[in-house]
Amino acid sequence: MPNITKPRIAITGPNNSGVTAWLFTALNIRLAGGCPVRVTPNSFDGMFDYDGVIIGGGSDIHPEHYIKEDAPKVKRSFWLKLKECLMYPMELINKVGSSHYDKERDEMEIQFIHYALDNNLPLLGICRGHQLLNAELGGSMYESTLPLLAKEARIRSPFPRKKVLYTTNDSLISKIAGDDPLKVNAIHSQAIAKPAQTLEVTAKEVAGINQVVEAKNSDKVLGVQWHPEYLFYMKAHRKIFNWLIKEARK
Repeated sequence: MPNITKPRIAITGPNNSGVTAWLFTALNIRLAGGCPVRVTPNSFDGMFDYDGVIIGGGSDIHPEHYIKEDAPKVKRSFWLKLKECLMYPMELINKVGSSHYDKERDEMEIQFIHYALDNNLPLLGICRGHQLLNAELGGSMYESTLPLLAKEARIRSPFPRKKVLYTTNDSLISKIAGDDPLKVNAIHSQAIAKPAQTLEVTAKEVAGINQVVEAKNSDKVLGVQWHPEYLFYMKAHRKIFNWLIKEARK
């Protein structure tokens, strides 16, 4: 029986948190036949020896690393905010927790983005990684999704509570996950506004927030606003990691 080496996949993350996301992402990579390698600013030794890259989720991107898109000011009622906190406890945790940036991580992940693009390696951006990919390539970003949602409650849950609709025909994400609308989760505070010149938006949620970006001229670059690693029990989301490993083997 031939000895097939498992593709090494770099999974980026923060120094002092992100263990849950790492464990679930690593699980998905192993299920797909790959070898996950956790990379944080403290563990990164400047060496690039990987067959694929995942830029993971986490804290908001530092404002120095993106172009801010203006959004309309919307007054949201106390009752709407209360509803969000009661329906989605993660929203309450976010509101009472202290916000922070991680510039060290931003700078490391920007290096990994260019490493993957320059070497034609498969690149998957998840949530924050999806946003950073677009920002680094010149796209703009909304600092908050709340003005976009207006008087709709912001969903913040690791469970599939949103529906994503494809906006273009023959997209990479539809080839990977199938033609049916995707049920996805949501843990983000920010969102992509205008896509970078080399990227295109291929899926949105009903509220209009951009959910997927892809490279215009490559089938090896994908950004998703949700966290597919937490939805491993749904075949469509496992296929995203299968795609990454398949491309990494080439």
